[in-house]
Amino acid sequence: MNETKVLKGQSLLDIAVRDTGRADNALDIASANSMLPTDDLEPGILALPGAGTTDPRTVDLYARRGLQPATGLTAGDMETAPFGGIEFMGIEIDFVVS
Repeated sequence: MNETKVLKGQSLLDIAVRDTGRADNALDIASANSMLPTDDLEPGILALPGAGTTDPRTVDLYARRGLQPATGLTAGDMETAPFGGIEFMGIEIDFVVS
């Protein structure tokens, strides 16, 4: 079993796509680390199971471009902007249709 580095703000989906090229491998990564797929990740090292289907073209693209996706939101992130996003906007109040 290999290991991979987790950066601040990364989710299991980010790790799966970056390191295997496929988001569906997030379940295998979660299982290999005794986690739930929705668990927040802490920066550090994560076990990366070797078996599974990969997309080498996507892995190569991320590596060549130095892409490090970090789409994970923690509870602390949510507290800084609790009422953001389209579902909290009022038409013609803070969301103007033109």
